[in-house]
Amino acid sequence: MGNEIKLADNDSTIAIVKLLNAVTLSLHTKGINQWTYPWELKEIGRDIKNRNTYKMTIDNLIVGTFSIKEVDVNKWVPINKSNNLYLYRIAILPEYQGKNIGLKIIKYACMISLDFNKTLYLDCWTGSEKLKDFYLKAGFNFCGDFPEEDYMISVFKYG
Repeated sequence: MGNEIKLADNDSTIAIVKLLNAVTLSLHTKGINQWTYPWELKEIGRDIKNRNTYKMTIDNLIVGTFSIKEVDVNKWVPINKSNNLYLYRIAILPEYQGKNIGLKIIKYACMISLDFNKTLYLDCWTGSEKLKDFYLKAGFNFCGDFPEEDYMISVFKYG
């Protein structure tokens, strides 16, 4: 299986939105009300245009996506330096989950943060013990749990 991670291009927008919609519906059926369905084409297109969104392909099929953007201000964790990175919207097609794709994505994002000498932040729903444990095992440090609208999130940092 040939797999590759690279910046998403405009031609990938619809496939990435379909992937995000499939992952969101899968989460909702498990009682995890993360993300709003359906995803906005404009929102994803804007992140692709801004070169924030990546795609993970296996034999030319987009099986995963994630986005990284620069952040200077973090509303949860006091940051003592500017130009940090925020890893967000990590999604893997349900039928490809559990195949170490998430770990490849995390390692790739960590490599980007190290290349630019920046701290990488991410968050997840506090109720997801499995995901929180995954981030800790991947080398992230737990920063704390924080309120976000009508639920709590756990924030992690790398670097």
